Amino acid sequence: MATAKTATASTANPANDTVSAREIEENIERIRGDIASLAGSLKKYGAGKTDEYKTKAAEAGQDLTKLSQDALSDLSAELQNYERAFVAEVRRRPLQSIGIAAGVGFLIAALVRR
Repeated sequence: MATAKTATASTANPANDTVSAREIEENIERIRGDIASLAGSLKKYGAGKTDEYKTKAAEAGQDLTKLSQDALSDLSAELQNYERAFVAEVRRRPLQSIGIAAGVGFLIAALVRR
């Protein structure tokens, strides 16, 4: 029965159901304000995320730079070890080293001549 009373009460006062143009304009202005506020919030959120991603990218770049420098340092150390071993071998067997160098030079000259 409560439902019937509510239905009759709403149909009994049709003047309450009418909306004026001013109320519509006020609602539209309120919605525009809400949209502007939302746009501002989205802008701040986007700026925050941009800063976050810039920071992450900078950190990744620094990590990559450090890894590259470490790899270069390791390769340089390994190359120095090979150089020391090569110099030690040449000093231990100088005639054999000269013969090998002459043979390699002869092969390169033969290939270049053709």
